[in-house]
Amino acid sequence: MLKNGFKAVAIIILALLLHKAAFAAEVIELPPEELAQESVLPVFDKPVSVKNRNVVTDKRIEADIFYGYAMTEPIANVSKLGLGIYYNTSESSAWGLLLAKNFAGLSSYAEQLDEQFNLKFDRAPSPELTAMLDYNLKAFYGKMSLSKSLVINTILFGSASAGVVKYVHKTYPAVAVGLGQKFYFTKNWSLRFDLRLYANQAPVPFLAGSLKPNEPVPDYSDFEERVTFTTNLDVGLSYLF
Repeated sequence: MLKNGFKAVAIIILALLLHKAAFAAEVIELPPEELAQESVLPVFDKPVSVKNRNVVTDKRIEADIFYGYAMTEPIANVSKLGLGIYYNTSESSAWGLLLAKNFAGLSSYAEQLDEQFNLKFDRAPSPELTAMLDYNLKAFYGKMSLSKSLVINTILFGSASAGVVKYVHKTYPAVAVGLGQKFYFTKNWSLRFDLRLYANQAPVPFLAGSLKPNEPVPDYSDFEERVTFTTNLDVGLSYLF
């Protein structure tokens, strides 16, 4: 019993000492002259290799294959596949042609409306093809070092496009602006991401009195038209020749 009492007293005394030490640590202040007063930039063994471009695009052709996803399309199929070819007029500019083929069918939301309300949106005209002339302004070139031997080269660019969007019955002029990023994992191959906002005249797929099975099938010209905005994300693979 007495032995346990001594142990309890010893533990309490040790706890008080530790508490005092911890409290003392909180109020320690270092003299200002012992604190760091200046900063230095990192020094590289080979500064020239850091500054030089690993990927040179000037006067070179680049070909793309990409998958496009229409993020704000409510009715038509949101997927498409495309090809692109660009000529880099300099390290800051590139001109290209884009051609994308839309998948057939409807979006999952349109199929859900069909199941719940028996609405046949396949009666409405849908986009088939997009062809655009695209200009890229390459704003920033950078490097990401993932290890001592693996460096990813990046290019951030803005884009402006003009062309057409073809529906099953009519072709409409279209324009687009966007922002893109390329990640070169070799000096030729890169992953390319493009986020674009399209604006074009397009038929409105909602037409009262014509979308249910027991209603007369409308003509494509019966659908009203209006300016439509669509946000599109393209993800693709590029090769620099």
